[in-house]
Amino acid sequence: MQKANKHIDLEYLKQISNGSNEFVFQMITVFTDEIPGEVENLEKHLKNKDWKSLRATAHKMKPSFSFMGVKQLEEMVHSVEEFAEGKQDQLPSVIENIRTITAEVVTELQEEKKKFM
Repeated sequence: MQKANKHIDLEYLKQISNGSNEFVFQMITVFTDEIPGEVENLEKHLKNKDWKSLRATAHKMKPSFSFMGVKQLEEMVHSVEEFAEGKQDQLPSVIENIRTITAEVVTELQEEKKKFM
């Protein structure tokens, strides 16, 4: 079977759902509703050079990426946390990558949701 999704791996989410498609659907919905706004917050904190808020927002996003099996984004937000402590010059490109990949992840998850409707 060919893997259709480029970024997500919902195995962990399905495992913790105990077979509840409703739980999986709800978690996907929360992710697609909230994470794009969190990416905007990252950008806002970067623009304002608010490193503490930037770090906190990145930290808050990690579990969401874990649940959706998006290891790449999990690693990127971890980098944001670290770079906020002293390598701020690297943040714009990392946050731009987070924005791009998050948009792709949201599209993949919206397709995934259709399977539960």
